[in-house]
Amino acid sequence: MSLTDKIKSTILSGAVPTNQRKVGVEIEGLYYTSGFNRLPVNKTTQYSASDLMKEISQSTGQDSPFSYSLEPGGQLEWASGPAKSLWDIQKQFEHHKKLEDNICKKHFIDRLYLSLEPFCLPSDIDLINVNKYQLMHNLFTQTGTLGPWMMRNTTSMQLNIDFTSEQDANEMAFLADAIQPLYSILFSNSSFMRGKPVNTKNMRWKIWADTDPERCGSLFEHGIASAEKIIDEYAAWISQIKTIFKSSESGNTDYFNGTLGEMILSEPSKMETHINSALHQSFTHVRFKTVLEIRASDRPPEGSEIAPAAFLAGLLTAPKTRTEGIDVISRWSYEDRKKLIHTAQSLSLSQLGPENKSIGDWLEFLAELALKGLNEREKIFRIKNEGPLVQYFLEDVLARGPKTIQTQNMFQKTDASLHDFLRECCLDSAS
Repeated sequence: MSLTDKIKSTILSGAVPTNQRKVGVEIEGLYYTSGFNRLPVNKTTQYSASDLMKEISQSTGQDSPFSYSLEPGGQLEWASGPAKSLWDIQKQFEHHKKLEDNICKKHFIDRLYLSLEPFCLPSDIDLINVNKYQLMHNLFTQTGTLGPWMMRNTTSMQLNIDFTSEQDANEMAFLADAIQPLYSILFSNSSFMRGKPVNTKNMRWKIWADTDPERCGSLFEHGIASAEKIIDEYAAWISQIKTIFKSSESGNTDYFNGTLGEMILSEPSKMETHINSALHQSFTHVRFKTVLEIRASDRPPEGSEIAPAAFLAGLLTAPKTRTEGIDVISRWSYEDRKKLIHTAQSLSLSQLGPENKSIGDWLEFLAELALKGLNEREKIFRIKNEGPLVQYFLEDVLARGPKTIQTQNMFQKTDASLHDFLRECCLDSAS
């Protein structure tokens, strides 16, 4: 079996029966002291993000379906347990919020419901004392200019979806990758940077585009674009990427000078471990692990955390709806897709997208299709319709523009300082 085939086999090892498909959500957050300073990342004389992660993890109980991890700049990531219905994930998130509320009130911690740090530079924020993140930082300072911003100053919402077969995985990945620029605009929530409004810039999309072009961006940008063979193309591509770190079975990570393919083959007896490690060193907006992971959404505003997941679930996991979406996307030319990736750097809905239709028109089409898919999911899985988790959000953005723009418009109508405005509008204060 070739290396490409072994990588492909590992990816497809996660396939489940059609009626057992589940999804999972990961949501990151930014945390502050009562003085609107970022919570220290590593342990110090004051309460830190590391302390927060330890305390909230211990408060969940051993039978909790969800878990926590800490991102490089002290962003806490909540990861749901897998579930058939997004309503079950919403319940998990509400439980998490109660735990978090208690801890934040106890320690006077404030939470910011934006996806981009509005004031600090990356150099103002310590990097977590974890070797793999040190290695990532070292690499990304060489491959682009905004990697440190990605690692320390951004948050996201990520969706993991089980696939039921190779064809199912290929189709979901093809459609998801094609719409990522539109999806990023729809769920943009990054209004301020360096203490100033970002105007119409889609900043988190821009930051990822300038982190490491070799391993980031759309699959399409790496020549992975076949609706029938995306997994094959992905497995061949990933083995050629430069290794960031090599993992041991104990969980330690070390530098490795070579490609991911060379790293995988360096210890034949531990090949499975190294393939899984390699799959975590691709940072495309859509990537394969043993599930399909979609990553281009900003961290949503408070109360809309599950909206991006509902949108994607409707488009990708309802077969009839997905086929309709693929039929439309397949009409897009190479130039349409190439241009759309660049167009997504701006949040203007009047820009022209594929087939000379406006970005706003395409978002309306996808919104209608997603809600149609959620109706289909209701029947397939015999679950409560998940439309209410996203419908209001879609109507609001289509009427008033992305949240990034809406929040800036609100700020421009006030005489308050940015600190005071954010405290009133976007900060959940426990002080």
